[in-house]
Amino acid sequence: MFSCEEFRIELSNLVDGEVSPELRRLLEHHLADCGACTVLYDSTRKTLTILSDAGAFELAPEISERLAERILSTWKGETEEPG
Repeated sequence: MFSCEEFRIELSNLVDGEVSPELRRLLEHHLADCGACTVLYDSTRKTLTILSDAGAFELAPEISERLAERILSTWKGETEEPG
């Protein structure tokens, strides 16, 4: 049985369809039993669909910089109060 961490490691490969039939079966079995990973998998697929359907677009530099700073601080584990 796959753990959630093992599932997250293979998530990208699963979404890209780059897993063996046996691994797909194991991942799908994990999804059948894990609501959190199911939400992660569905959200990832939907996000990729939205982004690919939207095409390329340019953000204003100030928005791009703010977004990048927020992503990096979240990734580093820093928390920031909204507002």
